Order: sequence, then structure tokens, then C-alpha cells
Amino acid sequence: MPFDANNVFHDGTTITGNLSPTSITRTSGSSVLAVMSTPAKGMAAVLVMGADLAEASDTFQVSIEECATVDGTYVEVARFPLLTKGTGMPGTYIRRFDSNKDYIRAKIVATDSDAGSDFTVANVHILLAFHPFILL
Repeated sequence: MPFDANNVFHDGTTITGNLSPTSITRTSGSSVLAVMSTPAKGMAAVLVMGADLAEASDTFQVSIEECATVDGTYVEVARFPLLTKGTGMPGTYIRRFDSNKDYIRAKIVATDSDAGSDFTVANVHILLAFHPFILL
């Protein structure tokens, strides 16, 4: 794992469907991170796509969300581009965000275009970094 586990939204575990974690305990490779608000210059979420999607019409969307409680109602603070097969994967994407809430998570929405329950994407890492990281 490239970062300390406390800075990892998703750890590279193969994704086979939607993930909306509501616990700081890692489940299916994803977890909520307890940040207790971001620094003044914000933070950055880094999406590393290590592989392309398997089918041409499948879509993959990741958004960063905040909440005052670990299992409450989350609100989006940043969104990565909608990805489809052949659109910048493998690749790395960075989104800066600010939050004054205690908890943040990466919400993953995977759309299986043929509804065959065969969606899969491997080697996806979603990481948290302080904003100066994106200035390097």
C-alpha cells in the first residue's frame, strides 16, 4: 500500500459494484477516514486507476463526501471525472477539497451497462493527501 492506512479511502481491492462505506473499519477495501476537518489549504484526494474497465459501456464514478458523524448523511465535496472504458485508464486523477466535518469517504458508483452483475475493475487506489502534494 503506497500510503499509511489512515490515508487510504480504497486499498486496491477489486471493485465489483457500488461502495459507500459507513465505518472506519475497512470493508471490501474501502473505509471512512476520520480527519476532524481539513487544514486551511484543504486536502487532495488522489484516484489511481491501475486498470481499464472490462466492458465498453460500463461507467465508474468516484466522489469525495463529508459528514459530521461516521454513519450519518454524507454530502459531496469533490467529484472525479466519469470514467468509461478507454478514457484515461490506467491513469491518475487529483481533486482538491475542503471540509469542516469530522469524517470523509470516497463513494464509488459502478454502473454495469448490461446488468449482468459482471462489473469488475482492479488496482484502484484512492488516497488522501495534504493540498501541497498537488503542487509538486
